[in-house]
Amino acid sequence: MKAVKINAMKDSLNGSISPAESVDRSDHITVRLLDLVKNSGYDMIQENGQRRMRAPELFRETQWERAKGAEIFLGRLPRDCFEDELLPLLERVGRVFELRLMLDFSGSTRGYAFALYENSRIARRACEILDGLEIRPGRRIGVVKSIDNCRLFFGGVPKDKNKEEFLEELSKIVDGITDVYVYPSSQNRKLNRGFIFVEFKDHKSAAMARRQLVPGRVVLWDHEVAVDWADPEPGDLVDTEIMDTVTTLFVRNLCLETPQQVVREIFQQSTGIPVMKIKKINHFAFLHYENREQARRALEMMNKSGSVAEKSNWEVRWAKPISSVKAQERQRCINDAIATSARRKQKSLAKRVSRRSRNSTSETKIAVKNELVDILDYKKILENYTRNKFSGECRFQCYQCPYTFGCRCEITLCRDNKLFFQLQGSSFSTPDEAIARTSRLAYEKLRNMTSNSGIKEAV
Repeated sequence: MKAVKINAMKDSLNGSISPAESVDRSDHITVRLLDLVKNSGYDMIQENGQRRMRAPELFRETQWERAKGAEIFLGRLPRDCFEDELLPLLERVGRVFELRLMLDFSGSTRGYAFALYENSRIARRACEILDGLEIRPGRRIGVVKSIDNCRLFFGGVPKDKNKEEFLEELSKIVDGITDVYVYPSSQNRKLNRGFIFVEFKDHKSAAMARRQLVPGRVVLWDHEVAVDWADPEPGDLVDTEIMDTVTTLFVRNLCLETPQQVVREIFQQSTGIPVMKIKKINHFAFLHYENREQARRALEMMNKSGSVAEKSNWEVRWAKPISSVKAQERQRCINDAIATSARRKQKSLAKRVSRRSRNSTSETKIAVKNELVDILDYKKILENYTRNKFSGECRFQCYQCPYTFGCRCEITLCRDNKLFFQLQGSSFSTPDEAIARTSRLAYEKLRNMTSNSGIKEAV
């Protein structure tokens, strides 16, 4: 077995160099890799244009399941950079369960690889630490989260077939199917839209299925079907830790004519759990619950066998939080708009003050000053935002600081007489200034909290 591995490694490592150099070079690298396999306990196999190193957990434990979003992509690697150099580098962050190095037809590396960690949190940290790292003088590598696509698109399927029929028929052809997504036609709910999405247990199973389903040879019920990778969902991959804080459900396949109030009543009657807020757009909707536990119970009840969702062919799952990039961009646009508006009004007021400066009375000065304050009255902004976004109210309390001789403002946000946010500001010279500045800080914190954990809504 070792002899086979050594010969395979030699064949894969021979590049476009002279025969003598090739033998010496491949022998040297083969010895290094065999030492790595021996010392690490990993196994190493070469298949389908890649060489894989797997931790014992993968090839000894049949029950081990890879976590979603736990794989990273490494690009811009030197062509002579092999596993014995990459594995120690990757394990600075955490244990690597699988390392896949891509090879070309000559056996040389293709300059990129994939590494699998235990969970998505470690993978995210690996991207933060290793992206842009100078692996050799003048050679910086690129590291990002890998798109772990496990879904295939089937186009041109018969429109009169349902989920159970597709699942039964496709399971005869390929292995590893976990679910089939069938979307009803908006004109006739008894028909599908002519395409489906098939979910597999992992990316490898999906890739093998795609390879089996050669174009021009896939026929379902006398229909020639086109098969390709499904487009990944837009936005950043969401970590498990963030998803565990979501309190909103996403529902798909609703009738276009169904009012959102009817959807709310159906969910509340079926689960006995109140829906705090609902937003329906076309054939899908977002349902907001008071806490995570209520949302989880509602999800389980709506997805159980015989539920209204199953009978109506609704897809009910956790809503995906808005991506951090989109949230930051949205907040930047809001801040820019506020700042631009303030600058314009301040310039206009400055001109008016300049024209009246020689003959202005004390009343005029006070009026202009009050108008300047009203431009960005964050107390009003915070009160309106709290009332509209959370159906809550703001309570402001100012008190003197005994040591700094200034004023502090404490802001409490309540909903249904229950506290859900509290902030104590810094010390300022006057109560008005303390309220204004602390209100601004509270408003920005609430916006960031909503953006980071809020649910993506239609634009």
